[in-house]
Amino acid sequence: MNHVLDDQATTSIKGDVVFVGRSAALDEARTLALAVGYGRTDTVDSTVDYAVVDDDALDGICTAADASLLAQVRILGIPVLTVNDARTRFRIVPGTFSIA
Repeated sequence: MNHVLDDQATTSIKGDVVFVGRSAALDEARTLALAVGYGRTDTVDSTVDYAVVDDDALDGICTAADASLLAQVRILGIPVLTVNDARTRFRIVPGTFSIA
């Protein structure tokens, strides 16, 4: 696993997620995934659990690097989530976290 942690307070890693695209909605999905314990990776291999891809990248409106990353995701058979799918998958259940 190739974890890149934005929040050093994350203690339990569920797996890695790669994010493809540049939208604000994708940033929100990234924040949610990290909050529930997933790690973020910028590279793709068979250990990646999910790819979250914004609508522009899915429509082919993206950089060559993002297009290449998405192609690698598809070749490896990594489950692809839209931003809306990610909001559901990575939602925080009320009462899960407490501030001590």
